[in-house]
Amino acid sequence: MDQLTTTAPALGHPDMASMVSSLPRWTTERAVEALGTDTPEALTAAIALVDRELRPVPRDAEGRKAWGLAIDDRLRRLAAKIAPGMAPAQGEEWRSAMVEALADLPAMVALTACKRAMHRPFQFLNQVEGAVREIAASVIEERETRRRAAERILRDLERAAAAPPALPPADPDRPVTADEIRAMPPSVRAMGVKIGAISEADVAAALAVDE
Repeated sequence: MDQLTTTAPALGHPDMASMVSSLPRWTTERAVEALGTDTPEALTAAIALVDRELRPVPRDAEGRKAWGLAIDDRLRRLAAKIAPGMAPAQGEEWRSAMVEALADLPAMVALTACKRAMHRPFQFLNQVEGAVREIAASVIEERETRRRAAERILRDLERAAAAPPALPPADPDRPVTADEIRAMPPSVRAMGVKIGAISEADVAAALAVDE
């Protein structure tokens, strides 16, 4: 899903997660189409969200306790699935060891990896840490890919804003071609429409051919 219901998703807005997950599939043009004039701000917020998801486990006592409780809950569910007959004391000892072991992962990544691990089959509890770390590596790569996509689109927008207009020379005997329109950055197309070099209908027709 790559549709948004807002043109300026704020950090933490429900649509932000949808937008961020779509970024690797988006071209710069698609981003501008979806986000409009708020594209740079939305992408900056997306990068901030990804960075937040890759933060390490908090060092302060309160933050560490909150994270520990959250991951303990996920580990409790894993233990109930894998070893439902395990004695409570053994389960608590295992979870305590796992919380300590997984604390070297980014905080949110560890939580996500444990949640995804619920969908994997396990025979023994000692298989859990390896699986969680494997999943965590893929989660980190997902997040970094999203950040790179946001940074790529931002760079494209910055280059387009800094470059002089790349409209073809005015020629009353030759209209601007669909290929030329598609090759223009979104900002140049908008300028072309504004000065009358091309029409909105020309742009719509050219982009429709490209879809």
